[in-house]
Amino acid sequence: MSDVSRALLFLVSCVFTQNVIFARLLVSRSAVESRRIGAAAGLGLFTAVVIALSSVLAWILYSWILKPLHAESLYLVAFVLVIAACTQLAALCLGKIRPALAEGLGNCLALVAANCAVLGIALLNVETGCGIGQAFLNGLFSGLGYLVALVCMAGVQERLEYSKIPAPLKGLPISLISASLMALAFMGFAGMA
Repeated sequence: MSDVSRALLFLVSCVFTQNVIFARLLVSRSAVESRRIGAAAGLGLFTAVVIALSSVLAWILYSWILKPLHAESLYLVAFVLVIAACTQLAALCLGKIRPALAEGLGNCLALVAANCAVLGIALLNVETGCGIGQAFLNGLFSGLGYLVALVCMAGVQERLEYSKIPAPLKGLPISLISASLMALAFMGFAGMA
């Protein structure tokens, strides 16, 4: 199997079959509450950048600093600090590139820094013992999977606003039911990866 086909299978696996929201259950509040596709796409793209950046920097910190110093027990605190720094750095760059989008995401930046998907991917990279290239690809493709899942959930939420839903199912119950049905649909890609 060639490297390109292996990378494509890894992409399909990270985005669909091992999606951070639907398969790994690393769900944040923003995934359930996203109501507009545009806002979800902006937040998902920002989170994808933070996931990719922080997974590589967390891997470097663990492999090149904590492990040689035999301070592996500090990895969780160190990863949280790396994620907070990556979030602030990405927000600063976004403010320079797209000020309107940065202003719209202003309230959500704390959600990105506290997102369990960002920390989960960084921890997964260290636990599996992958190299820096695989850590970057895992972060990038998992961030892309987060983006896809967030946009799909927002699309469903937009459709649900105009649907007749029984009173007991309105709000969070219908969101969780639709998320579980999407998780089943994403698992349909398991034969490909």
